Amino acid sequence: MSPQLLVGNVPVEATEEALKEYFNSFGSVRSVTIAKNEKGKGKGFAFVEMNSRKEAVQAHAALASCEFLGRRLSISLKDPVNTKPTGIFSWFKLFKPEP
Repeated sequence: MSPQLLVGNVPVEATEEALKEYFNSFGSVRSVTIAKNEKGKGKGFAFVEMNSRKEAVQAHAALASCEFLGRRLSISLKDPVNTKPTGIFSWFKLFKPEP
């Protein structure tokens, strides 16, 4: 699985092509997916999939406080390595009721 960035505060007028071009300056972008509602309007967040973890970390560090189309983006690195829940009550998440 390729490293992904969760990008928040994305303007509704943003396109996947524009986001891809914006992130391409920090590495190769595999895909960009903007979350949309049932009417096709952006929900304000997107997933950017990079080719390598190194490129994802570089993009995260460089763009953490940058603006895109007049809005300050909120960028989080989605870590595919650490998928176990953490925190004091995280062990509750391990027990799922059977349907």
